[in-house]
Amino acid sequence: MTDSQAREKIRVSTDGTAGPYIMVPLAQLKRVRDLLDKNQVPYWVESDAVSVDGKPAIAFINLGASADANEVQALLNSAA
Repeated sequence: MTDSQAREKIRVSTDGTAGPYIMVPLAQLKRVRDLLDKNQVPYWVESDAVSVDGKPAIAFINLGASADANEVQALLNSAA
């Protein structure tokens, strides 16, 4: 799946200690959530989206410490 703003593949980030997460443009949040739901991937979405320098808002999807980041990345890569 491609980020509609950055025009790059959406990536699962693994930096930090809370577990993997995904940063996605707010406009694509529903599509990513639908993909995760369809594949029964547990997650939660941060309550606030972040906008920097007037750019469109970005939502953070937390996958939790037990998530398999590689598996979720494969799902995102396979989505058209």
